[in-house]
Amino acid sequence: MKIELAKDKDGYTARVAGRKQLTAFGFTKVEALEELAGVVEFELESQSEIRQIEKKINEQIHHLSEQD
Repeated sequence: MKIELAKDKDGYTARVAGRKQLTAFGFTKVEALEELAGVVEFELESQSEIRQIEKKINEQIHHLSEQD
């Protein structure tokens, strides 16, 4: 499972690859990833799957914060 970040006209779009309903927008990369975590919790029922995706999101946020 892969988390994708893409530059948008006004900010960034974060999504879980292959999961159309798991998409979020933010003005910054971190904001988009944080929004995606909320979408994942709202849309999915499997706690195991939620934890896996949230782990990937948190890894990306951590990686971005190290770059600053």
